[in-house]
Amino acid sequence: MLKKLTQEYINKFNAKDLQGISDMLSDDFYLEDPVVKHIDGKNSCLNAIGDIFNSFSNLNFSAKSIYIDNKTSFIEFILILDEKHLEGVDIIEWDENNKISALRAYLYEVANG
Repeated sequence: MLKKLTQEYINKFNAKDLQGISDMLSDDFYLEDPVVKHIDGKNSCLNAIGDIFNSFSNLNFSAKSIYIDNKTSFIEFILILDEKHLEGVDIIEWDENNKISALRAYLYEVANG
């Protein structure tokens, strides 16, 4: 079940489907990544995600691997944002209603060439 939901999240992020992502998040969702550091609250996080969607014309988010452990998903990913090539891991915490309660992203830029 969580593997399917994790893939659904990847598909919605890749499609820049902000409303679809919103439907997957709990109201007390928080986001951590190297750029935004820490953001609390679903609406504030959606604004940050929307900024990513609006800042890049070419966005491609793909999973190299998906791992599930209890109520946690781990996505080993490649993210292309225009000319930037990023790789990393998203750690997604799921609540009892199978909504995403937290996402912690660890990523780095891969040098071209």
